[in-house]
Amino acid sequence: MKAAAVAVSVVLASSLLAGCTAGAPGPRPSDPSGVVLTSGSGSELGNGRPQVSHDGLMVRRRIAVAVHPAPDADVDKLRTALFSAADSLGLAVSPISPDVLGASVLQHTVPELIVALPADATIADGGELVDLAFGHDQAFPGLEHVHVAQVLVHDLRFTVSTSTPGTVAEAITLEGILADALGNYDTRVGDGELEFAYTGPLLSDKTVEAVRRGIARAAGNSADDVKVAPRSETGTGVDMAKEPAEAAAAEEPVHGH
Repeated sequence: MKAAAVAVSVVLASSLLAGCTAGAPGPRPSDPSGVVLTSGSGSELGNGRPQVSHDGLMVRRRIAVAVHPAPDADVDKLRTALFSAADSLGLAVSPISPDVLGASVLQHTVPELIVALPADATIADGGELVDLAFGHDQAFPGLEHVHVAQVLVHDLRFTVSTSTPGTVAEAITLEGILADALGNYDTRVGDGELEFAYTGPLLSDKTVEAVRRGIARAAGNSADDVKVAPRSETGTGVDMAKEPAEAAAAEEPVHGH
């Protein structure tokens, strides 16, 4: 394989095999051509770990696919190939911030295209998606390399009671209260209730409290009136007290490389 060929890095934390609340990760792809497995006792967190006490079902493990285009590549073609492959496999992928990736992945360059797979997807699903999108030999035009990584995300729901949920939601959007702190989020306007759902990089306790204060200010309530809960009450969460600090990853060539 030429030196310019693409390597797909699969980031796994050895701690997942030793009693974390989310259990062991899914199986690795079998004999994946052009794949480099990266293993180590990493925390799976990008740019250091914030202080996080909102965990359990509020923190989840997700599989992310990060695409690094070559210089002057057509990123739209890479994005179309990735999302088309996801549709073919029945995988509902969604864009997510690169900050979910570990420092070992981000240290060379931030990927221009990164998506998160559904909550029940495995590392093997990520490898299959990459193979279908970009070919088993990863020779897709404009592709430099790809990472398939297991990451930690916050999966939160902020809820506040208000008699004017639509007006409050509009005020929050115009002021950018949540956009600055969360980036992407979903808004649901209910009867006497306003809800914001967030899935993305782990938020520090200070950021969570700042979001609560911002929502409360717009609603004319106190921060204590803004409830923080898991986005979903099903599935398996993560006990952050059992997560190790990120360590340097060691690369190990797969059969044939």
